[in-house]
Amino acid sequence: MTTSSHCKTSLPSGRHSARREAGFSMSELVIVVSILAVLAAISVAPMGQYLSGGKDALAMSRQETLNQAVYRFAQQNYELQFNRMDGSIADELVILRTLQYRNPNINRAQPGSPYFDPRYNPVSSSDSTKHRLRWTGKMYELLLPTQSGTGILMDFEGSDFTTAFAFPPNFQMAGQ
Repeated sequence: MTTSSHCKTSLPSGRHSARREAGFSMSELVIVVSILAVLAAISVAPMGQYLSGGKDALAMSRQETLNQAVYRFAQQNYELQFNRMDGSIADELVILRTLQYRNPNINRAQPGSPYFDPRYNPVSSSDSTKHRLRWTGKMYELLLPTQSGTGILMDFEGSDFTTAFAFPPNFQMAGQ
């Protein structure tokens, strides 16, 4: 025989149970948000250093890729060598377009051309807070932020890769 006292539940009654069912209290939320803010503040500073180091690595990789293209071009054709003009990226673009060019006449096309992706369409910059690539007369050099000079702007978002450059019919390659 069972009595009604054996069927009692152990749930507390009153205001306390209603508060527990409603969720977290305001003080609990404030504590959690404060802890998250402290953790975010601790991790943000190192993330900036990693991002800067990543940009340096990407810029060095682009520089190396361009210099390898210059070397491959020189092996197949002739050495691209001339003095650069300061204050302008005319040299950088002439060399870049020479590396990107492939003669549409298959009988006159150079072996291995194009030596660099023809979709690369950079802009010039003299902003000393940005990474830039400058022609030295024999190769491209990397200008890091804080270094002065004009060169091809390194765009880390990829907007400098667009449709292939349209070469005019009378295009003359550099250094011939």
